[in-house]
Amino acid sequence: MKTNGKNGGMKSSLSRVTIRLSAIFFLVSAVHSGAFALFGPMQPWMLTTNGVCSPDVGGGPMPIGSGYRWNVPVLTYGFDQSFLKFFGSNGVAAVESAIQVLNELPPASQIDLINYSLESADINFAAGNSLDLKSKTLSLLLPQLGLAPPTNNIYVLHDFNTNLMSNWGPYIDVIGMPIELEGTQSYFGVPEGGADDITNFVTGFNFDPESLKPSAYINNVLFEAKICYNIYGQIEIVPYSFDPLASAYFPVAEGLEYGFFNSLTRDDVGGLRYLLSTNTVSYETLLSGVQGVSTKHGVAAKPVTNGAWRPGVDKITFVRQPSASQAGTFARMTNYFTDTFFSNGLAIKQKLQRVTTQPDFLFSAANDAFCTGNTNWINLAAMNHHPAGGGPGIIQPPVVIAFEKKGRQLYSSPTNKSPALPWSEDAVQDLTSQIGTYGSFDWTTNAPIFYPAPQTGNISMSVRVLLSHTNDVLNFKSFEWNPTNLAGTVYAVQTSTNLSAWNTLFEVTNNGSVCTYQNVNANSTARFYRLIQK
Repeated sequence: MKTNGKNGGMKSSLSRVTIRLSAIFFLVSAVHSGAFALFGPMQPWMLTTNGVCSPDVGGGPMPIGSGYRWNVPVLTYGFDQSFLKFFGSNGVAAVESAIQVLNELPPASQIDLINYSLESADINFAAGNSLDLKSKTLSLLLPQLGLAPPTNNIYVLHDFNTNLMSNWGPYIDVIGMPIELEGTQSYFGVPEGGADDITNFVTGFNFDPESLKPSAYINNVLFEAKICYNIYGQIEIVPYSFDPLASAYFPVAEGLEYGFFNSLTRDDVGGLRYLLSTNTVSYETLLSGVQGVSTKHGVAAKPVTNGAWRPGVDKITFVRQPSASQAGTFARMTNYFTDTFFSNGLAIKQKLQRVTTQPDFLFSAANDAFCTGNTNWINLAAMNHHPAGGGPGIIQPPVVIAFEKKGRQLYSSPTNKSPALPWSEDAVQDLTSQIGTYGSFDWTTNAPIFYPAPQTGNISMSVRVLLSHTNDVLNFKSFEWNPTNLAGTVYAVQTSTNLSAWNTLFEVTNNGSVCTYQNVNANSTARFYRLIQK
């Protein structure tokens, strides 16, 4: 058994699969099956102990009928000065290309999933390990539209009893919907009278776009999962392809570590179709700032119906918030639309307007990447007859998506234990090409564009030093310098053990990015660092 990373998953022996399950797999393999997951605010049952809560996600999966969505048909976007400075016009074009993918989707009522590909991810060898800015933007937008990464939500531990692990051993395998217990660490099948103890705690939060029932497929690939302990002693579910030879077609909502997406996949589109569908009806309130439209002759607008049962808006269109005369500010914008709600079984329409003075989606650049969380999303479960539910609800602005100012990545791993690696703490490897920065590229022969954009004038950069004695990323000691000087200024990072003799570890040029140096196995009793201008 081995792990092949995100795109490979864990490969398991087919001998553990029962004949009945194998027959099912080959019977349905020709049928197009997929799944999407719904994203919502963190709920009390979502914990690190059952592998659901993750600090970098900020939310969790929602059941069908409890999703979150926007209920206005026009959303605005814009760029702050930090983004414009770091990524330039090419970065703006990349983000707008991602937005165009969403804008070009037809109304949900007209979407036929057969028109969308099962596979989207690709690589451009000329770009190395760089991550396409357009693709990254697209994967960051989908959670803000209500979709969760699907792979880890195929099988979810809900109120899982960790004591069961002591009875079943190091790990438990599950497969299919409804969930079947495939085996345990012994490979000898299901212990007598114990299957329900496991499957009662495992819930499927991925839903087939057509039937809306839980599905173990993602873009036509069947997944099973292993319930096990991670290196931190926490329970987690590790999904992997049932067929070790099958290519896993990950949706855009899953994200990408390098390469690029050609388009949204069938599952991505299926999830958006469900959320925006006029057949998906929920009790919803209007966003703050939405108001009635006055007549041309100055007659006051009719009273607006706020809370009501509403269908999906069918289609969302992104438009750019106009800039004001002062740099970094935005002009007022008014969007008019027709709102539909139900009253006494009848569909009622009302003319509304929404005034925005700031973009709903603001794109930025920062030393550390971040996205606005969903703590301001409005949970309307009680109004939808689910008093204790996690949803459904509505998404509301503002949303800030800040991209990391990725720069050089430098690394040293001194050791006295291996003659094959006789590095000292003064030996530094440049891993920038392996880890990658942001770029813009696709399947064409056009040369990739890499970021940051050419910088001019006085700019600030960051130089980070991360130190660990044990190669434990959770226990890095860190500090950073933030010099401001003319673009192109060269700095040297130097180290010393006595504050007298200094050795240059590496040089870095000020281009407005974040340069990171990691010493993952520091073995000096005392060591000092400094940054000097060359």
